[in-house]
Amino acid sequence: MTQDSRHDAALRRLSAILARRGQDRSLDGMIAAQKDVRARFAPIFAPEALSELTADQMRAFLSYRNNRHWKGLDRLGPSITRDMDALRQALRELLDESRPIAERLDALLPRGRARVRRLGKAVLTPILLIVYPDRYGVWNAVVESAMQTLGIWPEFERGLSVGRKYERLNSLMLRIVSDLAIDLWTLDGLWWRVETVATGENEEAGTDDELSVDEAPADDAADEDRACVFGLERYLHEFLLDNWDATPLGAEWELLEEEGDVNGYGSERPTPVGRIDLLARHRREPRLLVVELKRNQASDRTVGQILRYMGWVRENLATDGEAVEGLVIAHEGDDRLRYALSGVPDVRFMRYEVEFRLREV
Repeated sequence: MTQDSRHDAALRRLSAILARRGQDRSLDGMIAAQKDVRARFAPIFAPEALSELTADQMRAFLSYRNNRHWKGLDRLGPSITRDMDALRQALRELLDESRPIAERLDALLPRGRARVRRLGKAVLTPILLIVYPDRYGVWNAVVESAMQTLGIWPEFERGLSVGRKYERLNSLMLRIVSDLAIDLWTLDGLWWRVETVATGENEEAGTDDELSVDEAPADDAADEDRACVFGLERYLHEFLLDNWDATPLGAEWELLEEEGDVNGYGSERPTPVGRIDLLARHRREPRLLVVELKRNQASDRTVGQILRYMGWVRENLATDGEAVEGLVIAHEGDDRLRYALSGVPDVRFMRYEVEFRLREV
């Protein structure tokens, strides 16, 4: 199939999804939210207003409840807003239209690493879309997955910079919106729907603090201590993501990043067999680590789940000679988990503890 024929086939797929928008409540809501989202955040991110940008405003934008398009960014908030002066300067450079976009992104993502911690392309390009809605599309893991599914993901030359890659991707997205007579915000919603269908995920867009599909909160019979633990455990993923280097795991492993992004790569990576909670590479040895988080109790079902993810990583990401290992992290595990793990040497289990104290002052 030629490049043009793949492009035409992708247009037909996207057109079919768009035609069903009226019956797709989640997609319709995402697309319809554009006016409200831009009305709230475009003035905040306007170049002339950046000197007044606050950490609360930035974190509000990163919340799916407010941006209505991009899940999981809220977990990056503490890192991104840690140095507000550096963040404001980075956004001034990002939005400076006197410079080519490739040059701006390369300055903010030198050698593919975020100059401001966690401020990668998955945060930078949505801000571009908010401020310049007719010029720039979004580039994140969802977009990559959707374009790969449709067969239109470009083959980049080895060593091509982040900015040059985005320049090419953005040209392709501008061509698509022109062909479909839609805007870039709508296209971003279509990418999301393509990706959710391809990965078999829940139809609903979800919220920032949704649970894994095979987890459920404690039932009515659970005691109050267990319910309290569960409430705290909801933030396990966020805690590990923001404090990875300070944990025992961080000494040996680093979360995968691509173009400054951990979201969708080393964190909540979408795959056709499910979403991987955390994915890390050993700092010295050729080893990859798949991490499955269970906020409550893990059982033998978890072993099948993580083996599925490990198989996908081994086949699609691992290089020759690179081993793939698994790690289950949960508050507790049952006997079925223990026996199941005894037969799988490449998967281990770690138990975490939550401590909460009140002190007189």
